[in-house]
Amino acid sequence: MRHGVVCHGDCDGVISAFIYIKHYMMDYYPGHIDMVFTQPWRAHIDARKLSNELGEVVFLDLAVSSELSEFITKLRSRANRIVVIDHHMSSKDYIDKLSKLDVKVVWSKAPSTPHLIKDALNPFMNPYENFLVEVADVCEGNETRNPDVANVADLIKLSIARDPGDLEYMRYLVNLMLNGKDLSSDQEVLRRAKVAKFLLKRLLKIMGERAIEISGAKVVALDLPESRIYAGLLGIAATEFSKMCRKDVILIRKEERKAVVTVRSVTDRAYRICKALAEALKGKFGGHAEAASTTLPNLPLSDAVRLVVEVIKNVPRKA
Repeated sequence: MRHGVVCHGDCDGVISAFIYIKHYMMDYYPGHIDMVFTQPWRAHIDARKLSNELGEVVFLDLAVSSELSEFITKLRSRANRIVVIDHHMSSKDYIDKLSKLDVKVVWSKAPSTPHLIKDALNPFMNPYENFLVEVADVCEGNETRNPDVANVADLIKLSIARDPGDLEYMRYLVNLMLNGKDLSSDQEVLRRAKVAKFLLKRLLKIMGERAIEISGAKVVALDLPESRIYAGLLGIAATEFSKMCRKDVILIRKEERKAVVTVRSVTDRAYRICKALAEALKGKFGGHAEAASTTLPNLPLSDAVRLVVEVIKNVPRKA
């Protein structure tokens, strides 16, 4: 029988997959595990890749949406056991519903999903694994005084961001971790991170030149070609630009058949802005207090910017 791991295709998610497989699925890896790397907004679509008959399926670091909750509900008929482990604030609305379906749910506002696994499931972890938990925390925006942790966090984030659709590379990272390799000296990781760092600098320059300040936040708009060029780097860029400006940052971009708003803040305003946008403009949102995003229906970029500006003016800087 096959088992499934469905996780966020980012630094936090990849490390979560490594830790969960290492402690709870190693007997089945790699030959009997379906691994699915995805994004929260399309997790219910990509999870269809799972086999028909399954033993255990774990969903890691995926902000639970109504669509994903519905998919998990239907999955109960063909999986012996389902586990959901997540730390996104927006998932809280679906915890009770999933728990009533006999789904094991581990949810808390932890620094990262690997940190949540460590605290809630209490696996016996070696120094290498504890180091990567710290890396995941930093990838999620936490501070560190350890330069080695900061360096590996940057390498993983940037190397994934270079091509966020390269699922084989994410499997490559999980394999490196399962074999206890030093990620900071891996040539493939270094090569990808170097290219991504160059693109990130260009994107930050564009944001600095284009940003306008509205209601205490820096607002930047990117058209469809720019969104494609810098795909994967947009969340990182928003975080870095917020640190540089010491202000909230709202990045609005056009994508195929939708507009996406990425918000970073130093308070819980990111979550409140994205929730308000979803409610006012019939969109979908997810994320954390200080880092969240909203997907809006298809509309011209100029209209998206105008509507977003109207909404954020009514979201106070303090709750």
